[in-house]
Amino acid sequence: MPVAVVVVANPTSGRGKGAKLIPQAEAMLRSLGIDYRMEVSGSPADPERLAREAATSGATVVAALGGDGHVGNVANGLVDSGTPAALAVIPAGTGNDYAAYLGLNAKQPMEAVRLLASPVTKMLDVVRVSTSEGERYFVNVGGTGFDSEANEHANQVKLLKGTPKYIYSTFVTLVKFKPARFTIAVDGVEEEFPGMMVAVGNAISYGGGMKVTPGAKADDGELELCVLGAVPKRTFIATFPKVFKGTHVTHPSVRMLHGKEIRIAADRVFQVYGDGERMGPLPATFTVVPGALSVVIPPASQ
Repeated sequence: MPVAVVVVANPTSGRGKGAKLIPQAEAMLRSLGIDYRMEVSGSPADPERLAREAATSGATVVAALGGDGHVGNVANGLVDSGTPAALAVIPAGTGNDYAAYLGLNAKQPMEAVRLLASPVTKMLDVVRVSTSEGERYFVNVGGTGFDSEANEHANQVKLLKGTPKYIYSTFVTLVKFKPARFTIAVDGVEEEFPGMMVAVGNAISYGGGMKVTPGAKADDGELELCVLGAVPKRTFIATFPKVFKGTHVTHPSVRMLHGKEIRIAADRVFQVYGDGERMGPLPATFTVVPGALSVVIPPASQ
């Protein structure tokens, strides 16, 4: 018999926060009388597979209990399933940026579970990333260049979590990083420039509150780009704190662009990251897919 709600949980998210939240979430689901099944992922490939199987077996909501990367993996499974199953987010990670965008409070994850009793949904955009390794999707923010290298470093850091982890990785990466020559095409208009990074936003922030694309909206059928040119390290350090308020956009070396399809290449190898997960190497094409995913939101966010 299919169940209404399947929770795909990552026990390792948030340095073990996910594991602690699993029994709490189950207790809440039972108290609310929700017909559910709990699936606990044991490998990196599990979340996408479990979400796809849940959707194709008839679940109406698939909830991702974990961080941004886990949410992105579950979203990939749902998009691939071709079903109307909705994504729900139970924040249990270190950054929880997509949860924040949806209006969820990461400090009160059980409130996200309560939403599953009478889910309110909205159709939101996703971003398709095409590389030589195939196609993947992300729901929040992706990018390449400096930020993808900082992301790679952050994924290896075990002693810190949340915003401090991403700040630490940013400055460790900065020490050795050298600008590259990027070629980007925004809806067919191509340009080349020396730069540090290109971030592609479907939503606003990543890395635990860095509002890199503060004007992005996940329901407008468009992507926002943050393009950072080649700047001295001291300038980067002085400007970096502004990203937490989104005021970096006024810096003369920062350009904010908008488009539906973005092609990015560089003169050296960079990986593309989306929702904190590796998507493949450059060159890459980012394409917005409007209204591709039903997402559970708080009623106040309608």
